[in-house]
Amino acid sequence: MFAKERQDDIVNQVNLSGHVKVKELSLKYQVTEDCIRKDLSLLEKKGLLKKTYGGAMSLRKNPHLYSSIQRKDMNDKQRQEIAKKVISLLENQDTIYLDISRTNVEVAHLLNVSSLSLIVITNMIEILDVLKDNQNISVVFIGGELNKERDGFWGGLSLQMIQQFKIDKAFLGVVGVQLDNGDVSTYYIEDGLMKQRVMKQSQRNYLLCETRKLSEDGQFIYGNLKDVDGLILSDVLNQDYQEYMKIYDIEML
Repeated sequence: MFAKERQDDIVNQVNLSGHVKVKELSLKYQVTEDCIRKDLSLLEKKGLLKKTYGGAMSLRKNPHLYSSIQRKDMNDKQRQEIAKKVISLLENQDTIYLDISRTNVEVAHLLNVSSLSLIVITNMIEILDVLKDNQNISVVFIGGELNKERDGFWGGLSLQMIQQFKIDKAFLGVVGVQLDNGDVSTYYIEDGLMKQRVMKQSQRNYLLCETRKLSEDGQFIYGNLKDVDGLILSDVLNQDYQEYMKIYDIEML
């Protein structure tokens, strides 16, 4: 194994488990402990992990450090791939929920070029705007308190409204997924409470997950992989990630 391959593998392992030990890595890759320490020092300089005594730990990122405008232009290709998979799950007469998510905006655009007849419930302003002229789609908009990023609604009134609906399939954005314990997180408490309520109202719940979100974190845990029916991914997971996913008995799309 080349040094670059070993270092990439170390980063994947750190992001999966949260930490690694020099001694264990030395045995795994059949190289000296000093060689591993040099690998960790290099990866720390690149901002990919943080060295600790006897090993290293992950540097899980909070994507909400980016502004809403910055995130709008990030990873469009991955979002489009996920959106195509969402469309493949839909059937005529479904009642679906699209929450506040850049990926769900891509779903809305694809609905406009499909022949599907649906009821779409959403609390995101841009999704309402995209679907407003689609004659095949009945749109139900969830109001309430305008959120901090000014792109949708949440709060007590939103929670009260959503519990009046029975939903066939909900498609939920996620800030971070932690594979070692299954925690699913978002940044704002109000957003997390809204997602929790939607999951209770829906027959099937799917998380929309760009690959990078397996190494990112929010501040509010709103669920667990064991609570959802499917994880809709932008890319095929590597072997290590796939082994972790077997724990949760979840459909990967």
